[in-house]
Amino acid sequence: MNHNSSSSAFNARRLRLWLAILAPGDLSVNEAATAHPGSAMMTGVGSPNDVLWSQMEQAGWTRRIAIDDLPTARVTSSYAFTDAGARAVTKELTAIVTVKIQMMGMVKGFDPRTAPELVQQLCGAFSWLALRTASQLALAKEARPASGEAQARQHACILALDEINKGVAMAGLYIADAIAHGPDSDAGRDCLERTTAGLRYAEQCLTQWATEMRAEQSGSSSLPT
Repeated sequence: MNHNSSSSAFNARRLRLWLAILAPGDLSVNEAATAHPGSAMMTGVGSPNDVLWSQMEQAGWTRRIAIDDLPTARVTSSYAFTDAGARAVTKELTAIVTVKIQMMGMVKGFDPRTAPELVQQLCGAFSWLALRTASQLALAKEARPASGEAQARQHACILALDEINKGVAMAGLYIADAIAHGPDSDAGRDCLERTTAGLRYAEQCLTQWATEMRAEQSGSSSLPT
């Protein structure tokens, strides 16, 4: 899938989508860097942040920093946020937190003030994976692959993400059922176990397909099997 087409100009909306599909560790790098625009950020070539920062450069939100050591430059990319980029990332990270809170509120019966710790953790994981799935799906649908082979990979990716999306939604229903039955009841514990397993599997699948999307971004493919 070619995310560099003219129909996919990088803007605030796409910044939010790409931030939303990052793993927590990669996301925290961006969050920390917003406090120090102009400071160097280093990452591996082809990594999630490398793909994100290279796109942000199109909008003037990052600038690439040359690495003098040639062996290091082959495997490492270095960028810095511009002032405008730091502001844009801060704004979109705040929006992401707001959306996650809204998604947690959609779980029937969930009250963050009274819910047991496990239920709170699972609701947090549910909201994150629901947003991450929706964001990956939006990016996949907006891609404009040129070749038939790439179009077939795009179609496979969209179908897979649709199924993952259904699985994550089902996990939200299991959490609601656990709350209704009582998290400490046999039925409640069974629902929470199903939720934990389902969300863990969804995260694994999303990571696979995120890798595929980055491979397409860089012009290669590693389609999960």
